[in-house]
Amino acid sequence: TKQKLIMSAGFKYDLVPPVEQEERYDVQTGIRRRGPFKLNTQNLVVGSFLPGFTPIYADLKNKFAYAVINVRVIEAYTSGTSIKVAKNSLAYVGMFVGSGKKGAEVTAIDKSNAGYDVLTIKAAFGENIAKDAVLFNAVAVDGLKQKHVANSALFNRTKIEDGITLVSLLRTAAEIEPSKLVMPFSENDKANMKGWFEFNE
Repeated sequence: TKQKLIMSAGFKYDLVPPVEQEERYDVQTGIRRRGPFKLNTQNLVVGSFLPGFTPIYADLKNKFAYAVINVRVIEAYTSGTSIKVAKNSLAYVGMFVGSGKKGAEVTAIDKSNAGYDVLTIKAAFGENIAKDAVLFNAVAVDGLKQKHVANSALFNRTKIEDGITLVSLLRTAAEIEPSKLVMPFSENDKANMKGWFEFNE
């Protein structure tokens, strides 16, 4: 009956973590945050899925969760208004991408290529970007400050609902394999999570 009560509240509780998660980190080290958090779905696509271990900024006081939007650059950038990034990122038109030193506004996203997505930016980025560098969602076009810095990770794959989406979050995990994560963590995220999350790198 307890299970039914939880289900009726619209919160799905998976007692067995999906297999997809086990290889991303040492599951025995995973400690979850208390209670469900309400996911802020602004700029997320309803009906799509957030993969397990997506970086999350949790507002612990108000129990809100914000997906941390980072993009991995998959081909070195030197000039121009196109940046090739890994597929399935949460990037959206109108966002600012930043490196901590420089930034740009995303004006279009081309997802037609099977191997990568192309972000069109309003003006040249202003510095070279190395292959595999991670750009973050910046507060402003200068790219200096990251909008949301992760302090948690999504516990399991979650469908973005039209309405309230409740999520379970991890507050601790060890032996995380960065190469197996679908969503990248920025250097700011990793620095902020130090001591609670241990990345194998």
